[in-house]
Amino acid sequence: MSTAAQARRPAPRPSARDLVLAWLPAALYMASIWMVSSFDTPSLPTSLFPLRDKGVHALEYGVLGFLVAHACLRSFPHHARPRVALFAILCGVLWGVLDEIHQAFVPGRSADVLDLVADSVGVTLGTLARAIARVLRPRPPEATSP
Repeated sequence: MSTAAQARRPAPRPSARDLVLAWLPAALYMASIWMVSSFDTPSLPTSLFPLRDKGVHALEYGVLGFLVAHACLRSFPHHARPRVALFAILCGVLWGVLDEIHQAFVPGRSADVLDLVADSVGVTLGTLARAIARVLRPRPPEATSP
């Protein structure tokens, strides 16, 4: 088969095992965000972070954006990369919305639109970081067929 024919051949669909392995880190991280949000406001030294509380939110959701973008790239190999990135951002932002709604019902916590903005910025930056990591990743040498 020629190299051009190999390039046009779509990537195989991911198996159920591949999907579980792709989404497991993101799901576990989302569960940890939910657990931390279930407690009264922790007394973290937020003065160490830029923008204090909002910086913590951006960092926390930046990691989530990276993990969700990774899972989406593995789950949707046939889709255009920008579309997959937008889907990853949407997933992360929706998780931020659910988390803020959840916090509205937790004693000692409250829902904050500015927290959601910081979450959204973090998810977007984390998704972009995953896209950049994909571009910068060294590619294996292409196998030549006789």
